[in-house]
Amino acid sequence: MIQREILQESESLDRLISQCFAGGELLRRELRLTEAQAAYVAGHYCAQVIPMGEHWYEITFQEAFYNGCN
Repeated sequence: MIQREILQESESLDRLISQCFAGGELLRRELRLTEAQAAYVAGHYCAQVIPMGEHWYEITFQEAFYNGCN
């Protein structure tokens, strides 16, 4: 049961990231996430995740791309 909930949450987060960065013209966004969600994004995407306080995180794909993330 817990595994199913984790899978559903990760799929939901994947959809959110896809929607926020759709089209590729936006490479930086500020998103309100839990610590676990921010860790998931940092671990599963070629993205720089910077905490900004109060559960806000700057998610940047541009710097990660230019720094050689594959």
